[in-house]
Amino acid sequence: MRAEAGLYLLLPPRAAVSAWQPAVVEPFTADAPTKHDPVNGRYRGEQGETLIGVLKAGCVLGEGPLWDPDRKALLWLDISRQRLHAFRPASDAMRCHRLPAVPGAAVRCTDGGLLLATHQGIGHYDPETCCFDLLPGTAPDWPRSRYNDGKCDRAGRFWTGTMRLSGEPGREKLYRFEAGRGLVCVDEGFTVCNGLGWSPDDRTFYLTDTLGGRIYAYDFDVQSGAVANRRVFAEVPPGAGRPDGLSVDAHGGVWVANSGGWRLTRYDHDGRVERTVRLPVPRPTSCAFGGPELATLFVTSSRLGLSRRELADAPLSGSLFVLDAGVVGLPEPCFADGGA
Repeated sequence: MRAEAGLYLLLPPRAAVSAWQPAVVEPFTADAPTKHDPVNGRYRGEQGETLIGVLKAGCVLGEGPLWDPDRKALLWLDISRQRLHAFRPASDAMRCHRLPAVPGAAVRCTDGGLLLATHQGIGHYDPETCCFDLLPGTAPDWPRSRYNDGKCDRAGRFWTGTMRLSGEPGREKLYRFEAGRGLVCVDEGFTVCNGLGWSPDDRTFYLTDTLGGRIYAYDFDVQSGAVANRRVFAEVPPGAGRPDGLSVDAHGGVWVANSGGWRLTRYDHDGRVERTVRLPVPRPTSCAFGGPELATLFVTSSRLGLSRRELADAPLSGSLFVLDAGVVGLPEPCFADGGA
């Protein structure tokens, strides 16, 4: 993690955006060597999920996938390269934003822009002009830690947590940010705050602590934004990787990317493993439902820290994967940015 922090210091501070370029999701085949054997050339899960395509994005640390229904595009980050990618499946086009700060999370705003959680703080980003307006009083404890994953609840509040880059573990915090009310710490004692999500009925909030190997659940009050009764929802056993980003489907299933585990895991609402889906890369990082009907599951991945031998075993590391998960997702809310 200290090496990761050092890498960020070498990245340029200037923001820029490329033109839309051709980009194609290739049908997935099993030609690339992998430790996991596919079925009939395609990866199939226990309930019929199928890995149908791969976009070779070449990310170092792909993270934070987000479906933008207005732009009809899948957005995701390459944290290590300080990039925001946008892919339009209908037109097979992709463009890349070079961001002005190291991003940890991005969510949509009601005004059409994006809210970014960065190593400098939280701010509003205009994808068309590349203008980034940093909001005062939101800086993390950089370079000891930075913001990591983040999402909005259905009342338009932004939730994010920090991750430790150096120093003692168990010192990181979960935050809630509201326009006009600022940043509030709602819980602490984590090492790597990661995947966040809410149950369809808004009564449960989920959070992963990656290095702790745990997924937590809280009682959630959507009216006030209060959380209570933190408890272990699920623990990832040794050998199955560590819990990273997550997404909750319309049936209440919690999909978690198992970094280091070559898989996704879907938990039912009681925290029981309902199914696993094998992947051709060891470090899937997060997942999000997208497409017109939210019936496609997009999965980001990382190649950060992999050795040459590991990359030879998994050359698609850093790609974006496209799955037919057999279920539909929930729309991701926007940040209610009035007054920010």
